[in-house]
Amino acid sequence: MSEERLNAYLIMVERSVSFEFNSPEYGKLARKMVEMLYSRKEQLSDDRIAILMNISTAEARRILQFLSKTNMIGVVKTTTPDYRVEYTWYVDDVVITNAIKKRIELVSGKLALLVRALAEGTYYVCPNCHRRYSLDEELAYNGICPICKVQLIYINNIDEINRVTKILEKLERYASSI
Repeated sequence: MSEERLNAYLIMVERSVSFEFNSPEYGKLARKMVEMLYSRKEQLSDDRIAILMNISTAEARRILQFLSKTNMIGVVKTTTPDYRVEYTWYVDDVVITNAIKKRIELVSGKLALLVRALAEGTYYVCPNCHRRYSLDEELAYNGICPICKVQLIYINNIDEINRVTKILEKLERYASSI
């Protein structure tokens, strides 16, 4: 596993968890959990992870379940002899590669929608908050951003489409190299 790919994955984990739980501390904690799981190269239960990270089991489960739901961590479900279900969590190179591929697919899809929208209409942008407005919205707000109260600026669609298309090409090349 290349260092660049691992760092991209760790940043992706940290930002996703920070955004989901609206807490940068949770993002940093998730990053530490994933780093620990990757370095240990073994499957650990949520109780064991909580003990090793010195956090509550509820916090560990909350983060681990979110990461599992977004396919950023591997999970194995086992049944104990007394019919209890236990989950063990792991991170390996395959999990990291799949997580990066899924994120590239998601971002590429959104950028493709942006290119299609730019090709179909006229857009204006607020220079302060960078929010995008269609021609209808610009006319409804009299050319003023309703949030910042600043004059909206016309976007040259061709330049914007070319810029986004270059980003899409880079993402496709990166996805094919994984």
